[in-house]
Parts: sequence; structure tokens; C-alpha cells
Amino acid sequence: MLYFVKNNMLHRLPVSRRCDCIYKNEPLRDTIPNDVERCVYCMNYWPDDEA
Repeated sequence: MLYFVKNNMLHRLPVSRRCDCIYKNEPLRDTIPNDVERCVYCMNYWPDDEA
């Protein structure tokens, strides 16, 4: 799975239909960095779910 960072937000490629972010040649990566926020739509990650 490939990811990209846009405006300090991590998104998955292909972008989810619910996400309004548009991929425009940002560098692709295969790891999740620690210092960015995760898009709740692309990553299926809700901040209250940390356990």
C-alpha cells in the first residue's frame, strides 16, 4: 500500500471517495511517518480509537 503526505496529513493511494484531497505528484512512501496526522477517511483511523 502506498501513502503520501499533503499539508502534514497522511493519505492512502488511491484516495478514498469520501476524502477531498487530490493527489498531485507528491512523493509516495510505503511507511507511515510518526510526525504527521492521519486522514480519517483514507486511513480508517479515528483518533479516539487509540488503545
